[in-house]
Order: sequence, then structure tokens, then C-alpha cells
Amino acid sequence: MELREKVAGLVRAAAAPQTELYNGAGEGMSRAFELALTPAIIGGFGFLLDRWLGLVPVFTILFFLVAMAGLMARMYYAYDTKMKDHESASAWAPSAHPASGAGRALEGRE
Repeated sequence: MELREKVAGLVRAAAAPQTELYNGAGEGMSRAFELALTPAIIGGFGFLLDRWLGLVPVFTILFFLVAMAGLMARMYYAYDTKMKDHESASAWAPSAHPASGAGRALEGRE
């Protein structure tokens, strides 16, 4: 029973990096579609509004630019949040290690 648990743990550990790789590829593909289709769809709505109002490129360009600005802001804040989470889980995170004697000695210096 103990050997079986060890083997199962090794198999899980070996499969984990591959799962993260596949998940990353899926995230990249979904972001690519999001970057390509969202401005096209929103710009298409702007084009329909332009045709209906008789203003040819005004709302098409405006809606496209607003969609791109929204996507860039969304991706920036998502990346920033993900990096802060990654940093807080790292070995050098301030809350991960209690203050050691060397750290307290350096705090007194300027």
C-alpha cells in the first residue's frame, strides 16, 4: 500500500508540469481569439450604427478603439493580479519567512 501511494505521488508530480503547459496554451489561444474577435464584433456594431445614421467611419473607429482600450486595461490588470499572487507565493515573499536575527539587525541600519 505504501509503495502504491509513492508511485501515485510520483505520477502526479510528473504530470503536473505538462498540465500547466496545456493550460497555458489554452489560455493563450483564448486570449488570441478575444483580442481578434472582440474588437471586430464591437467594430461591426459601430459599422451598423454608422450605416443606420449615415456616418461612415465614425462609430466604427470609435467602437474599435474603445474595445481595444478595454481589452488592454483588462489584460493589464489581470496580469498584474496574477503576478502579485505569484509573488506572494514565492520564497522571497515577506510574509513567507519570519524575521530572522539577521533581518532584524539590518532593520536598525540606514
